[in-house]
Amino acid sequence: TLSWLLAIMYFRCADSQSYALMTHFCRAHAVSEVFAVSAHRNLPSSHPILRVLHPHVQGIVAVNAQARDLLVNPRSSAFSMFLSAGDNLEVAFDNYYRHEFSYQRLIVPEDLKARGVENVPGYLFAEDSLALWTALRQYAEEVVELTYPSDEDVAKDRELQAWVTEMVDVGFSGFEDGAGFPRQLNDRSSLGELITVIIFNISVFHAAVNFQCITYLGYYPNCPGVMVKEPPTQDEVITADRIWESLPPKQVAFVQAHLSNMLGSLSPVEKFYLATTQQNRGGLKDEVNMVGEEQLACVDRLTVSLREIKEKIAARNAPLDIAYDVMSPDNVPLTTQA
Repeated sequence: TLSWLLAIMYFRCADSQSYALMTHFCRAHAVSEVFAVSAHRNLPSSHPILRVLHPHVQGIVAVNAQARDLLVNPRSSAFSMFLSAGDNLEVAFDNYYRHEFSYQRLIVPEDLKARGVENVPGYLFAEDSLALWTALRQYAEEVVELTYPSDEDVAKDRELQAWVTEMVDVGFSGFEDGAGFPRQLNDRSSLGELITVIIFNISVFHAAVNFQCITYLGYYPNCPGVMVKEPPTQDEVITADRIWESLPPKQVAFVQAHLSNMLGSLSPVEKFYLATTQQNRGGLKDEVNMVGEEQLACVDRLTVSLREIKEKIAARNAPLDIAYDVMSPDNVPLTTQA
C-alpha cells in the first residue's frame, strides 16, 4: 500500500543518516585514522609491526583530510545538501557514536554474535566477513610469532606499548574507558587480534560499506537522504501526491547520486589483496615492506587463503541474479583511499 511505501521511505531516510555518518564516516574512516596517526608517531619505520601495517595505513589520513574539508566541515558540509542530519553533525556524532562504538564491535566474530546474526542464512556480509577475518587473523598471528618469540617480548616493546597507549589516551579519549581498546599489550594473542582489527577495518570493512554507495543511494526514492515533510500522522490517508511532496527537489537527488557515485568509485592508485593481470591491479605482495623470507612466506600463505575465498565467493554467486562480490579479495583495496 502507499502508506507502507511511505513508511519505508521515512525509515530508509533515517537509516541513510546512520549509514553515511556513523557506519561509513565514523567507523570506516575516522576510527582508522587513529590507528594510522598513532602508528606513525610511535613506531619507527623499521619496526616490524609498522612494516606489516604500512600497506593498510598509508592512504587513510589524506582521504580523511579531504572528507573533513568537504563533506563534514561544519561551515560548508556537502552532507548538509542531501542529508537530514548534515547541519547537526557534531550532535549526531556525540549522541550516537560515542555511546555505540567499542573495540569489541571491531572484532568480527564478537560483533556478529552480539547482534545475533552470525548464523543468519543468506547474510552474505557476515559470511564473507568471517572468512576474511579468519584469514587475516591467521596471517597476523604468524607475523607476530616471527617478531616476538614470547609474550614477554611483546610486553617489553616500549614503542609498541607507546603506540597502543596513545591510541587510547589521545585517539579515543572522548570515549568511556577508551572505547574498550587495550591500553597495554601483554601477549602475542592480543597483538595479533589488534593487528587484525586494524587491517580488517581499514580494508575489508571499508570496501563493504563504501563500494556499494551508488547501488543503494543512486535511486533516490529507494534511500532518500532527506524528506521535506513531517512523517504521516495516525490514520492519515496517503496518496501518490503525498509521497511526491515528501521528497525534495530533483537537484537534491542529483547531488546524492553524484556524490554516491564519486565516493563509491575506486581510486586509480588502489592496490588490492589479489593482483589481477586482466584489470592491471597490483596485489599485497607488491606493497609490503617486509623483506625477510619467513615474513614473505606469511604473505604467500595469506594469498593462497584469499584465492580460496575468492573461488568460494565466485561459486556461491554463480546462481544468484545479483552477485555479492564486493568482499571478494580481488575487489578489496588494501587501504582506504576513497
